[in-house]
Amino acid sequence: MAINEKVEKELAYLKNEDPFIRKGAVKSLEQLGDKSVVPALIEVMLNDEKSFVRHAATATFQRKFADKSVVPALIKALKDPAFHVRGAAAAALGVIKDKSAVLPLCAALKDKEDHVRWSAAFPLGKIGDASAVPALRRVINNPKELDHVKNAAKVALKQLEKK
Repeated sequence: MAINEKVEKELAYLKNEDPFIRKGAVKSLEQLGDKSVVPALIEVMLNDEKSFVRHAATATFQRKFADKSVVPALIKALKDPAFHVRGAAAAALGVIKDKSAVLPLCAALKDKEDHVRWSAAFPLGKIGDASAVPALRRVINNPKELDHVKNAAKVALKQLEKK
């Protein structure tokens, strides 16, 4: 079977009523590596009814399809109802390192879920924009913040100080 036929087959599975089949299609599309599927994966990331399918699509932008063209969609995914999707979006933004993500990632440092706050801190160091320093310092100086989130903010701040 030619690569285009495989891609078309997996794209069709993204519409299947079974969410496990949709998640499997996301994984298969990632393995095939054809960038033409990015719009379909963005659609899944932003609109699938199941959070584990949205998460699978979001993670592809961290591992395989890390490209500046997906940054606006990842920024939208930072507002997903599921914390693990928000965390994956933050991690993907750290791989892409686009400065337009700095303000949304700083906002994510205030997320109610510590996993998202932790996931948002690291990318701010990787992106390297000094405008993130005040937000990172607020996290570090917050007496109510959890230690692992503070530590992530400290790592990011050290990266920023080196630049």
